[in-house]
Amino acid sequence: MKKYLVGAAIFSMVLCRAQSHDQGTVSLNMGWDAGIHGTEYSSKYNGSPFGSVEENVAGTSLFRVNGHYNLLKFFSAGIDFRTGNYIEDPENAEADGNKINMLALSLRLYPVNTDKLAFYIGANFGTSGLEINRRLAFNIPAQYVFRSGHLSLESGFHWYFAKNVGMNFGFGVSRHDFLMREFYLNNSRQNIDNFENRLKAVGLHFNFGLSFQFGG
Repeated sequence: MKKYLVGAAIFSMVLCRAQSHDQGTVSLNMGWDAGIHGTEYSSKYNGSPFGSVEENVAGTSLFRVNGHYNLLKFFSAGIDFRTGNYIEDPENAEADGNKINMLALSLRLYPVNTDKLAFYIGANFGTSGLEINRRLAFNIPAQYVFRSGHLSLESGFHWYFAKNVGMNFGFGVSRHDFLMREFYLNNSRQNIDNFENRLKAVGLHFNFGLSFQFGG
């Protein structure tokens, strides 16, 4: 029993004394974020359901960058930004390229924090924009602009193979409730005041990339 207690004490001392993320550490992470989302589209006209509810699956392929500052050894706050493509059914002949972006306040806790490895759990709170483009009959362009709050929960780790440089790997879940704010037909904005068009999406994300950390 004494051997186990001594071993646990030594391990605890290592975690406390050799930390890649210390108070005052600034970290910058960038890389690729891939997601798959279950979606539900619904429409109302003057408060009454209009058309049928459509359920589908979509993907996202995003460039992601975030910066964090460790307010405490075990806690950091920062900004998370993602931008890229929203991918629908490839057989949709009307699809003309879609764009999505997310900007959020990012909070993280570090339950494991050594000189080479930092494991985190976190949450992101912010806003998102989605732009869906179509080509209708006679090649007429149509554009649908959505806005939503952004909420995601995530977990992952940083592995530092050099003093200030490493890799990051993570996964998480996200939720969006997009509301259509603008609709353009043949580049002319249309009046949608009487419509309430919503696109709900719940996604599973995987990301990896480079990590840089300084100070602390």
